[in-house]
Amino acid sequence: MAMVTRTISRHTVLIVDDEPGVLDVWSRILLDEGYRVARACDAFDAVGMLASNRPTVAICDLHLPGPSGVWLAKMIRQHCPKTAVVLASGDPAVAHDEPMHDAVVACVAKPVCRDQLLAAVRIGIGWASEQTTTLN
Repeated sequence: MAMVTRTISRHTVLIVDDEPGVLDVWSRILLDEGYRVARACDAFDAVGMLASNRPTVAICDLHLPGPSGVWLAKMIRQHCPKTAVVLASGDPAVAHDEPMHDAVVACVAKPVCRDQLLAAVRIGIGWASEQTTTLN
């Protein structure tokens, strides 16, 4: 079990959402699973955190104040090409079973349950691992 925790704890997940409750719940879930967590309330805040946090996965709300989650996904891909981006949205018009942009590896529908959140993070980690292998 300690080996699994060490492997997970190498991964930082950046959560970007303008709802404090979402930031709190998702942070607690990810921290309980052994991930490092960084939090941002908008796209500009998230871009500013990229250099210091180098997240493995970024979970971005689609509808943020200011620039959207898609804009943020493009910025993350530009600044951190090995970071996997997962978009989250409560908008029923958004197709959650397909990435909306080539910078996005998965989409999840809000409200997101614990298992869905962790599955999206695992997908992101898998994608990021592939990028590390091919970009090195």
